[in-house]
Amino acid sequence: MSEKKDIIDTNVKGKIFKVMLILSIILISISIFLASYYIFVNKVYDSYKTTLVTNINGINEVNLNIAEFNTNQTIDVDYARKQLPNIIKNLSTFRDKLANSQPTSKYKKDNENLKLGLDKNLLIYRQTLAILNNPSGRDVEKSLADLKTFRNDCMDFYSLINIRNVEISLPKTSLTFIDNVLNYSYSAVMIRKETDIKSQQNQEFITKTDELLVNFLDSRTNLYSNVIKVRKKEMSYDDLLSLVEDDLTKLNKIQNDFKSLSVPPSAIPTYEAYKPLLIKHESYLRDFKLALTSEKTQTSSSKVDPSTLDGLYTSSNLLFNQVQSSYNDFVKTYSNLKNK
Repeated sequence: MSEKKDIIDTNVKGKIFKVMLILSIILISISIFLASYYIFVNKVYDSYKTTLVTNINGINEVNLNIAEFNTNQTIDVDYARKQLPNIIKNLSTFRDKLANSQPTSKYKKDNENLKLGLDKNLLIYRQTLAILNNPSGRDVEKSLADLKTFRNDCMDFYSLINIRNVEISLPKTSLTFIDNVLNYSYSAVMIRKETDIKSQQNQEFITKTDELLVNFLDSRTNLYSNVIKVRKKEMSYDDLLSLVEDDLTKLNKIQNDFKSLSVPPSAIPTYEAYKPLLIKHESYLRDFKLALTSEKTQTSSSKVDPSTLDGLYTSSNLLFNQVQSSYNDFVKTYSNLKNK
């Protein structure tokens, strides 16, 4: 009986040992599989991390090269225009590499943020190149606002990348370059606006001066020819004196309008050339009026020789010649202003 029991115990122990052995083999197999898988996965993760790190380091290096564009808080504009296409080309190479890569799940989000940040990084340099090529363009205000947005978005996307011991951001050199581009364009826009204002002021001055000139030419007449008509009884002394008074009234209005002109700096020579023209014309009209009144008085009581009467107009005729000379000088100065 005891012998039989020992045989049974031995059989049971044998079966238990076999089960334990099988279980051990299974556990060891699973462990080996898991260990191999873990090592494989880590290698895959590490491999893609290397890809990301390589791209990040390359992007950082390209951005650092922007330092060459900055010169004492200003920009070497010509050099920046020449080199920016290369900067854009180099960053585009990294963008193509990222687009063609297959990120692992662990780095998928980092990969996406890197691509989005790099897109904005590229837009920054494309925009700065466009601004430098036309810093005072009519739509540059929008371009400057877009540039600020690209800068902020780029920094935001880069800040979301979370890889141990790896950092990507817009370096200080890039931020300084962006600020310098903004300042450069702001200055150019201000100069353009000042130029536009001056141009507008000049145009307003020219328009008003043209109107005054038309009125002046209407009153700029050598009235002596009318004296001959009076002597031939084709018109009266009073009629001619009335014409002189009309011309003086017109001239007075021109003088008042002239005084109220807003004169931009570039129009000062024209303004100064117009003043003596009006003064001399007034002198002419008053001198002529005095001569005509004297002739009227002399001829009302007796017959006077025409040569004696002609002598009354020596001064006014001389003044009219001066008016003509002043008018010619004014036209030259005014033409220079119009042709600027």
